[in-house]
Amino acid sequence: MRTLIRGVLGLAFLVTTTGSSLAMCDPTGADAADVAAARAAIGANCDCAGSTHGAYVSCAAGQAQATLANQSCRGKVVSCAARSTCGKLGFVLCCRTNAMGNLKCSPKSSCGVCMPPDGGSACCSDPASGGQTSCCGPTGVDKTGAC
Repeated sequence: MRTLIRGVLGLAFLVTTTGSSLAMCDPTGADAADVAAARAAIGANCDCAGSTHGAYVSCAAGQAQATLANQSCRGKVVSCAARSTCGKLGFVLCCRTNAMGNLKCSPKSSCGVCMPPDGGSACCSDPASGGQTSCCGPTGVDKTGAC
């Protein structure tokens, strides 16, 4: 019986003391500043134009791990780096809106392959002309991008 009580108390202690490290990421609320700080660290320390895409994403992962207080946001921040044109010379962002109004952004090899879906529209953002390099919005996780 004593062992059972100790086990229950130990489990209760563990759950109450680790709750913050297991918190879900809220990039538009409580974790917005944390995500913004991680993106700023990536912008300052990872070479978008001069590295390979893999090296850029790896650098972004390291910066996210070192910067984020809430590590559950790490995947969302790294996903933004992975869905960027960084390290992909000549690539552009293609924003496609389907007939239902849903917007999707993804890197493409050129504006010529950025085709609208049936009943929808498409626009192209070229980083070489001052356009965005990432499909993510200000919160760092919105994959809808903007042209």
